[in-house]
Amino acid sequence: MATFADLMSLLLVLFVLLLTFAEMDVIKYKQIAGSVKTAFGFSKQDELAGVVELDGSILGKALKQPTPDTPRIVSNIPPVETPEVEIKEGDSKSEKAEALEETLETVLHKMGMTNQIGVDRKDGDVVVRFPNEIAFPSGSSGMTAEFAAILNRLVPVINQTEGQVVVSGHTDNIPVSSNSPYISNWDLSAARATSVIHYMIDQNGTDPARMVVQGHGDSRPIADNSTPEGRAQNRRVEIMIEMVDDAGNNSGATTFGPIGGTNTETGSGGIPSPEQRRSFSVPGNQ
Repeated sequence: MATFADLMSLLLVLFVLLLTFAEMDVIKYKQIAGSVKTAFGFSKQDELAGVVELDGSILGKALKQPTPDTPRIVSNIPPVETPEVEIKEGDSKSEKAEALEETLETVLHKMGMTNQIGVDRKDGDVVVRFPNEIAFPSGSSGMTAEFAAILNRLVPVINQTEGQVVVSGHTDNIPVSSNSPYISNWDLSAARATSVIHYMIDQNGTDPARMVVQGHGDSRPIADNSTPEGRAQNRRVEIMIEMVDDAGNNSGATTFGPIGGTNTETGSGGIPSPEQRRSFSVPGNQ
């Protein structure tokens, strides 16, 4: 039989737990809940249930103060009317790049994402840099719906220009997990870049002849991989638009030979059979 002192002790513990839960610290909540379940004999449940899925995709909840290694949810992205890139006849590649950069920054400003997505210009190239926390769930090449919505607003601007569009994927130096469908960070980064290109072509009508895919893995970091903040910066997708002069020349552009010939792994013409193709998870139009 429980004494009055035991009852008061239990009530005190209950109110302390209620006060702790009121702080809405998800990680601490999971830890305390797990301890209570263990003490009272409840079966163990997945510690991440209700927060993130095992493959890293977002279920609809985010941590109150996410770390750089934690995927976050982007708030509703407002629709933006596509502005015209003001390129004049006779403009140099540098002037065209400046006009494209200003137009992209205008769209990002209207979306309220100038602090999340970077736009850089160097001579005749414009680079748009997307952090991985916006673009892809951890360890996946399936684009987030937020990233698709952002592309739907930026790609129509890019489509007004000419020249190659190089999409490159980058990762940090943490190896992929043993159960990952990708054999390495090289594979993962290339798959992410390919997902972006598929979306630009299929959903936004970008000319496939302009597109180039690059997967760099962790070979081109822009920050120190020894810190979570640095790794978060290195996990990114970049779209580089190489402007052309009026004669159609594109300095530094890579040329490729014709597609054809016989590949012993894929069959005649170098085209893989449907069962050999990797499928990509691409969200619908936003």
